[in-house]
Amino acid sequence: MKTQLVLTPLVLLFCSLFPHYSYSQEADDSQSDDVKTDRIEVIHKRSNVMSEITENAEKLIAMPGTNGDPLQAVFALPGVVAAGGAVGSPAVRGSSPEDNLFEIDFMPAGYIFHDFGQSIFNRHLVQDFQLYSAGYGTSYSAATGAVFDVSLRNPKHQDIRTTIDISLFNSGLFVEGQVSENSAFYFSARKSMLPIFFETGEELEDDDGELSGLTVNDAPDDNDYQGKWVWDINNNNMLSVSFTGAQDSAAINLNERADIALKIPDYQGDAEFLRKFNSQSIIWDHYSKNLHIKSGIGFLNDNERLELGKSAANPTGLFIDSEKKQISYKSRLNYQFAQSHHLIVDAAYYDVTETYAYDIFQQVCTEIDPDCDSDLGGRVNDVNVIDTSNQFVGITDVWTLSENWETELGVQWQHNNYSKETFILPRFTLSYFVNSNSTISAKYGKYNRLQDVDYILPTLGNPALKSQTATHSTLGFEQHLADEWSWSVETYYKKMEDLPLGLDDTETDAHLLYSNDVEGKAYGVDLLINKNRMDRWYGWLSLSYSKSERTNLREHQTFEYYADTPLVVNMVLNYQLSDKWNLGFNFTARSGQPYTPIIGVRENPKADGYFLPIYGPAYSERFDLAHRLDVRAEYKSSLWGLDATWVFEVMNIYNQDNTSYIDLDYANIDSTDDLLIEEESDNFSLRPSVGLSITF
Repeated sequence: MKTQLVLTPLVLLFCSLFPHYSYSQEADDSQSDDVKTDRIEVIHKRSNVMSEITENAEKLIAMPGTNGDPLQAVFALPGVVAAGGAVGSPAVRGSSPEDNLFEIDFMPAGYIFHDFGQSIFNRHLVQDFQLYSAGYGTSYSAATGAVFDVSLRNPKHQDIRTTIDISLFNSGLFVEGQVSENSAFYFSARKSMLPIFFETGEELEDDDGELSGLTVNDAPDDNDYQGKWVWDINNNNMLSVSFTGAQDSAAINLNERADIALKIPDYQGDAEFLRKFNSQSIIWDHYSKNLHIKSGIGFLNDNERLELGKSAANPTGLFIDSEKKQISYKSRLNYQFAQSHHLIVDAAYYDVTETYAYDIFQQVCTEIDPDCDSDLGGRVNDVNVIDTSNQFVGITDVWTLSENWETELGVQWQHNNYSKETFILPRFTLSYFVNSNSTISAKYGKYNRLQDVDYILPTLGNPALKSQTATHSTLGFEQHLADEWSWSVETYYKKMEDLPLGLDDTETDAHLLYSNDVEGKAYGVDLLINKNRMDRWYGWLSLSYSKSERTNLREHQTFEYYADTPLVVNMVLNYQLSDKWNLGFNFTARSGQPYTPIIGVRENPKADGYFLPIYGPAYSERFDLAHRLDVRAEYKSSLWGLDATWVFEVMNIYNQDNTSYIDLDYANIDSTDDLLIEEESDNFSLRPSVGLSITF
């Protein structure tokens, strides 16, 4: 979104100091429901089946460089890169981060990654995680990229226990236990430790030890919470009540030395960023011999505010303030006609109201524009309240035709209220079981999503823009070998249509601001070699080769997408040295992402004595290869008679300096003849960490 591009200098400052990481394979949860039902009715409570995390989640928690956060391990999986370099949201198989869908326990999420570090989830909570990177079925809508589906585990029926986690980067409290014979709960609350690394009133230094012009008003901070209560009503019915929330904030002062203030003088002054969401849901599960019904209602309130240029002379400054209120009504029915044939029906209505208030400079730009801050328009302000509600119905028939063939034939009906568009979207999967250990699968599907809200608002955008669409095609092979080895390879092709194009003043329809005149395509191959835990060790190697492009249809220009990363290699190894010691490492290397070279300097038309860059061909050059090695050691012991776990991590152990972006050296430019370039690193230097977890 443009709002994210506006605040890039502010967020990059803190994100570069404490960047993201963060998932894996598609599995149809409906296919095992009957097996679960038979087991649960005979042995124990149904909710207990999902109170333990899966083996895959355990592996991700122990991955070095993640501080025990399983979702940060997503960037060690095939086809996933951080958009924009070491810091950024996940871009999956050539799609934009904005194309992704995030769900938590069957309901939409506000966001699942903090701006300044890890995901919003306590490591004790994630029962399983699925990344659907392409060609997913009819259970998901309003996404053209990937789906991140997070399942939080159910509470354990046990005496109430408390775990305290303390590390250099965050601290947390986790409480869990049984409320009654048939119900249990847990509650988690965490707080970032980042404020201890900053002193209020401190002016930060740049890479060369010079004052940067950035003074800390409020240190970057984040917090989150989750809670869940599960009631086993009887053998056939279960009720879950959940709540989740998170908040990220930071505030700085930009003085006359700050690069962004030298570029845009109106931004000089106090700047503040706040993002938060709160959600609650109630979900009912009904199980019978051949039927599983899941129905729920969820409430989501999502807020984001950015302020710039505040001072005593200009107390209001510039700002963007957005709020999203959503009520989700969802149901899923899985009916099994026979052992080899079942039907999945999904239906959802999302009642969404978005409020967007702003007082900013007009910016007509999209992801394909090299720099959105160079050409600011006039100052505009307004308050818009719009209805972006949408609904869908999806039907999938899963049929094992023989011992060798299985099909998933699906279709989804989807409607967007704001754009008044209706879509019929086919989805198809064909699997051929070569033998009991080898499978060939092909997938095809069509997808759509509404444009980002600031592209379709009155005044700021074009309300008549059509929704974005995408077509996914994949072909893959998977084989399981002896001694817990397996490998898979999958090729994919994505075609993206009706992407937004920012119109410049030379266009005859420039008054529309945006049109649907951008197309995109992404293709590649992902290889994964995996070793499950056996003989005290496990690990995986992933290798991805890909290409992602965007085409301006008006100018017939094709160029690389800003998140295009042709080659990505990840290697993860974990070894159980003894009953108490566990060791591991994580190595990653990736092609440098594209950037647009600066070829000259021009005067700033809105500020005398200030300068702006002149750009060359869009995304025509690349940064150097980026790589990093993280190591981790875990030691189980006791402290004051209590169970304790120590975690020692060193991220970027050989102190590799990876480039994140380039810009002009604004502080030293005095004329248009001064082509002075600064190449900035991601500031992720060698970083040790010590953590302690105590349970009582």
